[in-house]
Amino acid sequence: MAENERKSELTAELARARSRLGENLGALRRDLDFPTRAKNAVMKHPAAWVGGATLLGVLLAKLPARKKKTAVLRDGVEAKVVSAGKTGLLLGALKIAFDLSRPALAKWASQRVADYMDGKGNDRRFSR
Repeated sequence: MAENERKSELTAELARARSRLGENLGALRRDLDFPTRAKNAVMKHPAAWVGGATLLGVLLAKLPARKKKTAVLRDGVEAKVVSAGKTGLLLGALKIAFDLSRPALAKWASQRVADYMDGKGNDRRFSR
């Protein structure tokens, strides 16, 4: 009889815990609903939001403009553009070469690891 009583107490406790969890989940969903909360905040205090947006706009407008970088001319062509173009081509070629050689590199690396695990590695430090 005591077991049945204990089971019913546990069942009732679980039901209470589930209902509290459901309430907490609902509250969490309301708290994390940022679009609705922002909309309500703007509706309740429109003057503060418009004033804040205006102040932010004025501050951003007063930031100093970005200085235009001037390039040194060499033979009538901007040196930075030429060197950047060459660097871009070099990096592009290296990427293509790496992409094409990746399967071979992976096979070589896996073979080296397999040889090392089998004890066939050419590690001269330990062969004395």
